[in-house]
Amino acid sequence: MLDTNFLLIPGQFKIDIFEEIRNIMNEPYDLCIFQETIQELSNIAEKASKDKNNAKIALMLIKQKNLKSLKNSSIEKSYIDRIILSNIDSKCIVCTQDQALKRLLKAKFKGLRIITLKSKKHLALV
Repeated sequence: MLDTNFLLIPGQFKIDIFEEIRNIMNEPYDLCIFQETIQELSNIAEKASKDKNNAKIALMLIKQKNLKSLKNSSIEKSYIDRIILSNIDSKCIVCTQDQALKRLLKAKFKGLRIITLKSKKHLALV
């Protein structure tokens, strides 16, 4: 499961997250996002912000890499971190840079693995 801020890494740090993930994964995997992630990136791409171009790159990569887009199982629209917390299980691997989300994930799911950016140079599975 890729979080919104994780998808900004290619634009921010010029890192090929897809190649990095391929290099660190020793098991089959599917790359997934929630539809709300696309909406969040679209909102960032439309506004005048420092991440505008990074969000455009992320949206292009989502299409290019044909990422699996999942629906939020909850009826209510919510903040993407809450959607991730409510819709995954401990078998998932979450890709995020968000420190608060990492803490919540580790507290809720024992043994959950997280892929994150290390030293602004490479990804690591923690």
